[in-house]
Amino acid sequence: MKSHWVEHQGKRVFIADFSGFGDDSNAVQKECDEIVAELKKEPLKSVLSISNATGTNANVHTVRVLKRILAASNPFINKRATVGVKGGRRFILAVFNEVASVPLEPFDTMLQALDWIVKD
Repeated sequence: MKSHWVEHQGKRVFIADFSGFGDDSNAVQKECDEIVAELKKEPLKSVLSISNATGTNANVHTVRVLKRILAASNPFINKRATVGVKGGRRFILAVFNEVASVPLEPFDTMLQALDWIVKD
């Protein structure tokens, strides 16, 4: 699993790492399965999560898979952000936010996302 935990300003943050998958929706599916298994170990509404979609293309299968992970992860998420979603892909983010009980806040850089997500 590429996804991992980091600590930023004394707070634990989960990085859902979908970066660099290109058009490989099978790799996205595998990463999603592993992420859900990891998040299920955490208390409800406790996870600060940043998704990194840099270098991964949206296609019908990938969007479907990512919408499912949002629904499956919703109970565990306290706050979420995303990086790597620019231009026309912002439309897809709006679709994701329709199924996310906690919307994804977009940022240009990981540092911006980390600084935002740890603020109370």
